Amino acid sequence: MPVNVALIGLGHMGRIHLGKLCSFEDVRVCGVVDVDDALAGEYAGKYRVPFFSRYSDALPDAACAVVATPTESHYAIAKACLERNVHVFLEKPITVLPEEARELIDMAAERRLVLQVGHLERLNPALRQVLPLIRRPRFIEARRIGPFTGRSTDVDVVLDLMIHDIDLVLSLVGEEVADVSAEGVPFFTSLSDIASARIEFTGGCVANITASRVSTFRERSLAIYEEDRHFSLDLMQGKLTGILRKEGGKADTTEYSAPQMDPVRDELLEFVTAVGGNSAPTVSGADGLRALELASRIQDCIADRQGTRHR
Repeated sequence: MPVNVALIGLGHMGRIHLGKLCSFEDVRVCGVVDVDDALAGEYAGKYRVPFFSRYSDALPDAACAVVATPTESHYAIAKACLERNVHVFLEKPITVLPEEARELIDMAAERRLVLQVGHLERLNPALRQVLPLIRRPRFIEARRIGPFTGRSTDVDVVLDLMIHDIDLVLSLVGEEVADVSAEGVPFFTSLSDIASARIEFTGGCVANITASRVSTFRERSLAIYEEDRHFSLDLMQGKLTGILRKEGGKADTTEYSAPQMDPVRDELLEFVTAVGGNSAPTVSGADGLRALELASRIQDCIADRQGTRHR
């Protein structure tokens, strides 16, 4: 029997999700939902699936739901799904506020439902390639910059872009955060469109994360430094380079060939498989909460420097 999935939200990511879901043999999209009836009707016709104006109307036939709406609506929609015993995949960030995320996590646990968060960089082929090689990071530098697209302007660049690398850094270091400092600047919106954060961990690792949505070019990079090794990841191309320090000031450089993967397809496949009770997703609700908590600390640092609080 196919798994019935409702897709809520037909923005940029929602349309990508719809195409992937409709390509799965064991998945039936039982409804698409968007506040724009014309848009919902267009994509419902393209993929020959039902469409609804209200997400509540799509849930009775759904075993699970993929939520790709603006972040400010995540909490209400996910809560409604969980109350109806519908498994939930939430696009990142999990919610706006950590307390909202905690409530959703508790609801999912009580009802034994899957709550997965769309931090798709965890499934990036370059990251998967480097994970078995990582021992103890001492310094991490992440850069995620690109031109202004006009999307996700309901949140600042910390929740829009930086949160991807916050999640990656937390998954790589595995230590408690000792201190955070950050700066952010608005440019196209009233929120921070450029931000930089320095995160210090209890074990001594330091991470510098830069995010910008007002750049003239695109970059998604991650550099991981250990005592005698350095790994450089191009997350856009899925490429990995390793440098091993040798005696006499020499170094061995290795170009790793990562297999071609489709992270969006892979995360949705993980979700559907987890709904069937056969596995757990790579990124859980708890992972999404940890990233959001650190993102909130970064936002607070930025707000303190600007003389205002973000919430």
